[in-house]
Amino acid sequence: DDKGHLAPDWLVELRVKANDLSRAHDWPAMHELAAELRRDELMWPEMWGPCCAVAAREVGDPNARALLEEVIAAGFHQPELFADMLEPAFGSDPDWPELVERMRHNQPAAPITISDWPTITPSAPLALFRLSEEREALLRELVPRPQSSAWETAKELLGWVSRRWKHADAHMEVDDAVLCLQRVDAGARFACVEYSLVLAQALNTLGIPARKVGLRQAAYHAGLGRGHVICEAWIDELGIWVALDAQNGLFWTDSSGTTLGVKELCLLQREGAPTPTAVICTDKDLDQTKLDFWFTYFAHASSTAGSLVDGAYVPIFQRNHPATTVRLDREPTRYYPDLSEVDTGICLSSEGELALQFTAAHPFATGFAVDNIPCGALWTINSTPGHHEITIQTITRYGPLSRHRVSYQVLDG
Repeated sequence: DDKGHLAPDWLVELRVKANDLSRAHDWPAMHELAAELRRDELMWPEMWGPCCAVAAREVGDPNARALLEEVIAAGFHQPELFADMLEPAFGSDPDWPELVERMRHNQPAAPITISDWPTITPSAPLALFRLSEEREALLRELVPRPQSSAWETAKELLGWVSRRWKHADAHMEVDDAVLCLQRVDAGARFACVEYSLVLAQALNTLGIPARKVGLRQAAYHAGLGRGHVICEAWIDELGIWVALDAQNGLFWTDSSGTTLGVKELCLLQREGAPTPTAVICTDKDLDQTKLDFWFTYFAHASSTAGSLVDGAYVPIFQRNHPATTVRLDREPTRYYPDLSEVDTGICLSSEGELALQFTAAHPFATGFAVDNIPCGALWTINSTPGHHEITIQTITRYGPLSRHRVSYQVLDG
């Protein structure tokens, strides 16, 4: 039935028989079945009534027109489903055009219409730089405890990682922050790659989406020292991706104090803009000359998600090293999704009522809130007649993200 319940066996058999007769245009048999088909209250006005009216006309029953009038009065509104039957049977009636118009006028208004809802903008895969769940649990015991906000947590981790060891040119053979920190405790020292390795994996461990990013100076295909590695992270309360240099313990801002991401820093570098403001989270000695130098590395960027390409791409690094990447893209916004976004679907609640089903873009979402009230991924639609608006937010361990609107109308009656 219209609530999704299965029909009883006798009704299933009746419907199969009626369908077979109507398809075969066996009108005498269909006419004889009319009284029994009236027992199918759900499908009589929309299906069997029109078929039986046609059958009555075809066998010469004088009540054929009255039967058609009956089903029209009952709400029949889809003459196009029976175009090859109704018009041949009743098309010669003088008022046939008016009958068709009456049928179409029966079209009921939609009981519920949803006019506005949030969606997740298509983007490249996030490609977060993470450990396995087991290793993340170990790493969580080695790093500072999270603060109340994602940004304060990220800044504390940035400074903490930057101070953990003095830079050296040694490298890890595996991407494992737990092992790296254990070796540091044993006296090992590493380079920018490992600073970013530890920071990115630590951020993800604490529920802050993060990736490792390889930066390159202009003309990186030749020379030495052309590369630098940092990480980038989505910060919940800022609603943006930010660039974090773990080796130097700094991030960058524009003249208004807005924190910058890799995408914005690469654009500034390509435009020949002055070095933006550096906010240093450690006691490292970085004068303006050094900051200008570090800014030159934003000529090119390749994260674990792919490469930001402006013009042609050179797949060679420092004369004879391959500059590999998982993805080339000239549209950088595809690498930087808004992780506050929410997808909206429609489903049935456990009670069989219409519900909105939400899916978070944020990989570390813990739930949702509708009009500031925490809820799960399903929210039962309020069926009270009238116009309704709600706001939906993703919830993470650091709190609610941006609000998104859902608007819908429920018909009275």
